[in-house]
Amino acid sequence: MKKMISLTDSIYSIVKDYEEVIEVMEILGFEGMTNKKTISTVGRIMTLEKGAKFKNIDINIIKDEFEKHGFIVKE
Repeated sequence: MKKMISLTDSIYSIVKDYEEVIEVMEILGFEGMTNKKTISTVGRIMTLEKGAKFKNIDINIIKDEFEKHGFIVKE
């Protein structure tokens, strides 16, 4: 069964459901957001969409990487 995530869900809630998201985020360059303490604080308001804008990462690259790891990405 595929795992579904949304670009507008908080990183905290995504990681809570799928801890393997941390590894995908590291691959994508979200290294500042992969620390468990950061996820528990800033991750409650940060989304993948906001993080992409902040890190200047193309949203399509994010979608592709998550899909490679078995996720369905909603916008």
